[in-house]
Amino acid sequence: MPEVLMQETSPYRTRRASLLKGEGDVYLYLEDVTGAEPQTVSAVWVANHQPAPTGRGEATDAGVPPRMGAGGTRHPEGCPGLGHNAGLVWFEEGDAIALVDGEGVVAVIPGWAGRDGFYGYARYARGRSALAWELTKDARQVLDQKAMQSREFWNWRRSGAWPEIRSVGLAHLEQRLGPQDAAWPLGEAMFPELIATRHRVPGRDIWVTATTGLSAQRMAGVEQYLDDPDGQARIELAIARTEPDQAGADLLGALATIPFGRCTWLGEGHTIGGSPGAYPAFGADKAALLLTARPPYTQDLPVPDLSGLSRRGAPVTYLWVVLIDEDTFRLARGRDARAALVHLHEHGTTWVQ
Repeated sequence: MPEVLMQETSPYRTRRASLLKGEGDVYLYLEDVTGAEPQTVSAVWVANHQPAPTGRGEATDAGVPPRMGAGGTRHPEGCPGLGHNAGLVWFEEGDAIALVDGEGVVAVIPGWAGRDGFYGYARYARGRSALAWELTKDARQVLDQKAMQSREFWNWRRSGAWPEIRSVGLAHLEQRLGPQDAAWPLGEAMFPELIATRHRVPGRDIWVTATTGLSAQRMAGVEQYLDDPDGQARIELAIARTEPDQAGADLLGALATIPFGRCTWLGEGHTIGGSPGAYPAFGADKAALLLTARPPYTQDLPVPDLSGLSRRGAPVTYLWVVLIDEDTFRLARGRDARAALVHLHEHGTTWVQ
């Protein structure tokens, strides 16, 4: 049985990292722990603590991870041992882990690892193999900086940052929408802390409910899909109603658990499906949700401007939740969200639900 050198669960309680020492090597594992049973996301070779076998990789016994061969490591005779100051650092997004020591990154499983033949980076790897990719100078510089920023981030969060996060977010919403008339805590997780507050639009019988707390951390996976991830990685959610009920807060509460409960992201044009009648508080025909920073509006009913909030030097995008029927959902999925938004505008749908 391998020896467990280190093991930690992410602050979002969605991933578990384990550093395991086998008969001749050390591996870093990353598991998804959101299901009934843990599922391995990726595993990267860290080091051989015995002389490497000939070649690049050689399995010793069935069920035992392959040991890096002499051609794939900078230390064929055996890699240096881990120092006493070695530790694990979770990336801010919660989907990646780094093993670091006093010299910087030793090994990293980034958020995009575990597919297409890539499983992670290792300091002692040479070239690219199925076990680990070499930490080139450029990769090491980027990952050292990311690990340092993530360590600073978690030090900040664990030092009691929530009152500041909440007060800044609420001050922004009250400046844009007016004073809050109700507030609800969202979710049960320690991180991220979330609340929803309801605000009446001045001079209107319209109440906007918005989240505060989502934007305090970057969402996972954004950089894999967008050219400008920094501009889309931090979001809050908002929904407008014609009555001061709790339906908006309940819906936002369910949505707000998705990014950090599933290690994923929500962005412009994303849809969340269901079936007609799935959202009875919003109409028997409503079948899905459409998220957009540019919801449909009319000249006499403009959308409140919620822009201007920033977190840790990056802009925050408020995504409005628009309830849509099955036909519009099919249009959004079959073509694109822009076509669905045009369709909603042409049929008189606005940002108020």
